[in-house]
Amino acid sequence: MLTWFNDLLATTNSFMPHGACYLWLPSVLWLHVISDTIIATAYYSIPFALWYFVHKRTDLAYRWVFVLFGIFILLCGTTHLMGIWTIWHPDYWLDGLLKFATAFVSIITACLVWPLIPKLLQLPSPQHLKASETYIRAIFNATPDAMLISNEQGIITMANQQSEALLGYKADELIGQSIEILLPERFRAHHPTLRAQFLDTPFTQTRAMGRIALAQRKDASEFDVEISLSPIQTEQGLFFASALKDVTLRKQAEAALHASEERFRQMANHSPIMIWITNENGDPTFANQSWLDFTGLNSTDITKHEEWSKTIHPDDINTAFEGYYKNTQSKEPVTTEYRLRGRDGAWHWILDKGLPIYDESGVFGGYIGSAVDITERKQAEAHLRVAATAFEAQASMIITDAKTVILKVNRAFTESTGYTAEEAVGHKMNLLRSGRHDAAFYTFLWKTIELTGSWQGEIWDRRKNGEIYPSWLTITAVKGDDGAVAHYVGTHIDITERKSAEEEIKQLAFYDPLTHLPNRRLLQERLNHGIEMARRDDKQLALLMLDLDRFKAVNDSLGHLAGDELLQQVAERITMRLRDVDMVARLGGDEFIILLEDITHPDDAARVAEEIVNELSKPFQLVESDNVQIGASIGISLYPQHGDNPGILLDKADAALYLAKGQGRGCFAYFSEDLTRIVRDRIELEVRLRKAIEQQELCVFYQPQIDIASDRIVGAEALVRWQDPIEGLILPSRFIPIAEETNLIVKIGEWVLRETCNQGQQWLEMGLPALTLAVNVSPHQFRRSDINQLVATILTETCFPAEQLELEITESGLMENQDNATDILNSLRAQGIHLAIDDFGTGYSSLASLKHFPLDVLKIDKSFIDEIPHNNDDMEIAASIVAMGHTLGFKVLAEGVETPEQLAFLRKIACDSYQGFIKSRPIPAREFVELLLNQQRSCAP
Repeated sequence: MLTWFNDLLATTNSFMPHGACYLWLPSVLWLHVISDTIIATAYYSIPFALWYFVHKRTDLAYRWVFVLFGIFILLCGTTHLMGIWTIWHPDYWLDGLLKFATAFVSIITACLVWPLIPKLLQLPSPQHLKASETYIRAIFNATPDAMLISNEQGIITMANQQSEALLGYKADELIGQSIEILLPERFRAHHPTLRAQFLDTPFTQTRAMGRIALAQRKDASEFDVEISLSPIQTEQGLFFASALKDVTLRKQAEAALHASEERFRQMANHSPIMIWITNENGDPTFANQSWLDFTGLNSTDITKHEEWSKTIHPDDINTAFEGYYKNTQSKEPVTTEYRLRGRDGAWHWILDKGLPIYDESGVFGGYIGSAVDITERKQAEAHLRVAATAFEAQASMIITDAKTVILKVNRAFTESTGYTAEEAVGHKMNLLRSGRHDAAFYTFLWKTIELTGSWQGEIWDRRKNGEIYPSWLTITAVKGDDGAVAHYVGTHIDITERKSAEEEIKQLAFYDPLTHLPNRRLLQERLNHGIEMARRDDKQLALLMLDLDRFKAVNDSLGHLAGDELLQQVAERITMRLRDVDMVARLGGDEFIILLEDITHPDDAARVAEEIVNELSKPFQLVESDNVQIGASIGISLYPQHGDNPGILLDKADAALYLAKGQGRGCFAYFSEDLTRIVRDRIELEVRLRKAIEQQELCVFYQPQIDIASDRIVGAEALVRWQDPIEGLILPSRFIPIAEETNLIVKIGEWVLRETCNQGQQWLEMGLPALTLAVNVSPHQFRRSDINQLVATILTETCFPAEQLELEITESGLMENQDNATDILNSLRAQGIHLAIDDFGTGYSSLASLKHFPLDVLKIDKSFIDEIPHNNDDMEIAASIVAMGHTLGFKVLAEGVETPEQLAFLRKIACDSYQGFIKSRPIPAREFVELLLNQQRSCAP
């Protein structure tokens, strides 16, 4: 191929050189061209190699020399290319200038390189560098802590052998990894931000010295490390050397130390003994809770020496801690006694014991001590010092030897027993025995002394003159150092007066002061004992609960003194009818309980009950009246038929008493399961009634009151009804007695009065004729509430005219409250209200007594109307009531009129008005309005 190219050049004139070279042979020509081309190519490659090397080795010193040398080589290559150019284009000026530039650069390079030779010779050789690197790495690996080198980006560039052991990674596994792989996963997301903030902060020295952080090993286990971070500024940039130390054991040790300190603090604070610690200067550094509680100081005050000192008595301040710091090298405990002010402000004697504290090198570091309150001991010591002189001034005292032979007695002993010291010394203690106690008593006494060291209790002694008296004896054994009894000390106090006082207290505690009968407390004890005896002997007993009938009327009419006298006579009569083994107790008021033990048949209780009822029905002779008649109702419960404990028997006797009263009073009744069921039904009905009041299930029905002369409706009686959602309409006869017993009648009565007045006002506003609306007032309401104020308030609220309101008060309710009745009725009358006495004839009042009350209407009870015209007695009674009522200026109204014959009779005797089923039963307000409208239509022309 070269031959072909040579022939081509030889045959082509355009390729022939010019100038001096035109005589060259082709082979010579090609030799110059190829050689210069190769040399130029080589020269041109060398600068690029140098530039690549300098770019990669940024750590090299004198990098500019390589750059200058590269320029020189580049110019040299260019001269060779110019040599090829001049073969065909002989431009020798250009060729000369290029060579001159090359020469110039060569001179500059030589001038700069020769001075650098000494400096370059001072650079370490590769062997030296290798040895230095080995030395540095040896030091790096010999560091006791794990060491990591990382750059600004957080990339690990070096890791020592300790880091492998600590972190679980090989060194080559760590190099090139982000430092964040050593953090727990949950912290990695925030670490770049924290690193950036760290880099933004100027620093010139080690950072994060001793900082504790959480690190993660290769196996994902976490542990605590202490990090010290040091910056390293190099020509290659900023690096960080991180020293990591595993502090897990140290943290555990610190935790254990903290736990130990906390246990000590807990034990110290829960110790009843006061504990304190001071430093080498005597300043307190710790006091436990007992000390703080005792002194009333807080934890801050206790560390101040002046506050501590304020709690010490001024007289003891100089001596309290004198022994502690007199010789701190003495390792013996120091004990002192001084007075300390307590939280209560009083001074307390303190026994203080401190132990010096020394560190491992034997340097004194203060005291740890404890203190206890010895005030009582100090007082006891003072008492003992006084005891010798007080011996003669104390109560009767006696000292014996271990065989109870009297060694010494005091003057009080002589005064109490009559025996002088000469007469008593040498005799045994049984000198005073009264003979009232058996041998078992004294055996128990000395056995107790043997076991416990002392005995005390009541004992009967005999004086020298033979008089037996009660005393409170205390015998204490005094033991010697060997633990054996050496002496006995006895004190005895004459308690004759105290025993009398106790009997009086017992009388007050267990007996009723009025009747001198046992009270509830003694009854409870006797009943418990009786049940136990009956259970043991398989016998029966009976419990009778007695309640006096009409006692309140006597108490109210004749006064409380007469009532007390009556109760005393009742107690006497009951006691006279009982056996000696029986018991009667007064519970309070007019209630008595009779306990019959050891009865053979339940009828025995009935016979006793009947006798008592008959006895109490006889007249009583009182100072205020010589013919007072009452009655009694009795409820009976039996053991074991009705219960096996006092509470059940009392409850069932009470239930039976309720049954007896329901049967008409003046009788007795046994408890029965039927009665239990009745009582439970009543309780359930009471609960439902309370809910009915709250849920507004009550309503008012109205029964017309008709004027007999005109046969027109002139009024209506408001009657409460209960519209129960379960049973429907419930009549008052079922729930009114319960309401009266539970005092709900006051709330119901107020609601009925307000509802009636509201309804009456609505009828007036409707244009209906004015009517008198009668509302019943319960005796409970009349007696226990301010009825006068209540009526005034409701009339004001409803605007109902007072002259159209009539209040009906039962005869019994009026007589039970005679003391205040007149004032109450006068106040109501002053408001313009009409007043009526309801159920007249069923109580114990007389027409003569009624004339003192400002009444308007007498209502004849239905019981006197029912048998008319078939019962002449009822006809005469009704006629008499009408006549006498008119004489006293009262209107008379008959209740319960159901037949034309009854109405005809009432018209005949000039009765003023009536109400009853013959006209209408009680009806709701809406139906009552229809009744009035029908009456108006029938009377219209």
